[in-house]
Amino acid sequence: MRTAARNLAYAFAVGVVLLQTAGATLIPRLSFEQLTDASDLIVSGRITNTWAAWDPEHKYIWTHYNVTVSTSLKGAPGGVVEFAEPGGAVEGYTMSIGGGVPYSVGDNLVVFLSRMPNGYLRTTGSAQGKYGLDERGRLHAQSSLGGDLVDAKIPPRGASLQTLDGMSVTELGQRISARVRATQGKVQ
Repeated sequence: MRTAARNLAYAFAVGVVLLQTAGATLIPRLSFEQLTDASDLIVSGRITNTWAAWDPEHKYIWTHYNVTVSTSLKGAPGGVVEFAEPGGAVEGYTMSIGGGVPYSVGDNLVVFLSRMPNGYLRTTGSAQGKYGLDERGRLHAQSSLGGDLVDAKIPPRGASLQTLDGMSVTELGQRISARVRATQGKVQ
């Protein structure tokens, strides 16, 4: 089982490198339903810490982030959630991956997170799963995904993510709860 997980992590990393070098269209444009269904955790909070480190096999660099959770919208996280994005700088080595999502200490946000084969949580759907929160607590898409990263040929099935822009965390929580209830017991 451990070998299978390593193979999946390796295949993921190779796919990301191919995406970067070939300019291939690999990330599907997601709907609200798809983004919610694919996420293991959805939280609002503030980024409080960041650091870069090698993965356990010392093959890839990942930048890790801690978010102090204000509201749990899906899943049961603790008070602080650690997640990571591929790329970063460690010990004089720099790794840059197309589709990595940048975060900064102090960011106030809602983030949709999925568990990767290597065990790390990562932003679901690349930048499609990152929403900044303004001073009124309203969501604003942080997606900077361009044409060659998002597959626009296949339209998402369900509500556009644009419908989340300007929504409050409370409204988003109600919408996520309704989606989770609607899909309980169904095979995805």
